[in-house]
Formats: sequence, structure tokens, C-alpha cells
Amino acid sequence: MSAKGASGRKPGSGWRVAVLGGGAWGTALALATLRAGHDVRLYARDSETVVAIARGENPRYLPGIRIEPGIAATSDMAEALDGADCVLAVTPAQSLRAVLAGARSHVPAGVPLVLCAKGIERDT
Repeated sequence: MSAKGASGRKPGSGWRVAVLGGGAWGTALALATLRAGHDVRLYARDSETVVAIARGENPRYLPGIRIEPGIAATSDMAEALDGADCVLAVTPAQSLRAVLAGARSHVPAGVPLVLCAKGIERDT
């Protein structure tokens, strides 16, 4: 059995992966995904983080780690999710509900959503 995303491509053949979260964990997963040969778009709500990643760094969350070219960072949720074959939700648990509510209308039908959140939602 083979898994395919919205584009019909097989895993490992260059999926377009949207990473929702520009913190240390999101940036690290974006780098690992890029190094595995996939097209990566990273959504970060903070425009300063987006600019820093475009410069090849994320000093607030991953100081001293070089961010390789190829990660397209954006603070536009629709842009990050456009054409995605897979979505990684990489936010703290207390932010996950709000981030997914904002993403809901932009995630293409049938696209796998991988929850990579850590922590516990405080209000539930």
C-alpha cells in the first residue's frame, strides 16, 4: 500500500509540506523535512521570525543553528497551506486549537494532518 498526498506524489519524492509553527520544534522539523527532499513552507505568526528564517537563522528559538535555503517562511496561513501534501501542526498545545481553527479553511481536502504539539492544553 502506498500513501499519496493531494498532488498524487509518493512520500520521499518531494512532497510539499506545510509546517505550522516557527518555534524551535517547528523550525527543527522544517529543516529535517527539507533535508529529506521535500518542499517546505513554514508558517510563523511573528513577522520577525519569518524575516529571520529568510535570512538563514532563527535566533530567538534556535540560536546558532543555520537555517538552510529552501524553507519558505511566511506569516500568511493560506500561503503556507496552498497545495500542501501534508501538514505538520507544530505549536504548543495551548495554541493548537486556535492555529488549527485558522488553518481549517485553507487545508486541501484529504491532506494528512500530523499533530506535533507538545504540552497540555490548560483550559480543557
